[in-house]
Amino acid sequence: MKRYTDVEAVELSRMYDERHMDYVFVDVRTDEEYNAGHIPGAIHIPHDEMEERASELESRKGEDILLICRSGRRSVIAANILADQGFSRLFNLKGGMLEWNGPVEK
Repeated sequence: MKRYTDVEAVELSRMYDERHMDYVFVDVRTDEEYNAGHIPGAIHIPHDEMEERASELESRKGEDILLICRSGRRSVIAANILADQGFSRLFNLKGGMLEWNGPVEK
């Protein structure tokens, strides 16, 4: 059973202006990838640190958390880690940054 909902990167890119306040963006890529460019305001927690650092998202547990990586694989791993820790409002940016056409900041 999937414990997250996919959100199409292309679709959210197109609707970013209206929808960006709907989510807490969490980028789970490496430091290098994040620093090269990320969605504005994204919280950075690499997927391989998610288990130890999930508590940093505790105050946002009741909000919709959108997990982001390069293609959509590492974000699924991170979603499952968060689900194991009691998070239930989890979303995966399907297609990841490869398909993201919205704003990027460095």
